[in-house]
Amino acid sequence: MPVSLGGLELYDVEELSEKLGIQERTVRKLLKDGKLRGRKLAKKWYVSSESLREYFSQPEPTDKEA
Repeated sequence: MPVSLGGLELYDVEELSEKLGIQERTVRKLLKDGKLRGRKLAKKWYVSSESLREYFSQPEPTDKEA
């Protein structure tokens, strides 16, 4: 269940992993690579619903090595 703080919904890595059906390390890699914006607080990463919206509204990267 996301944390609500001042009108923001915040998801931790474990919640995103479960909801998106991907591994936690994949979520952490997206955060590390800057593809998904989040903040680390008290040794836990949190991603806002706004950041998720931004991530999913980006166009799919194309593979130029074909």
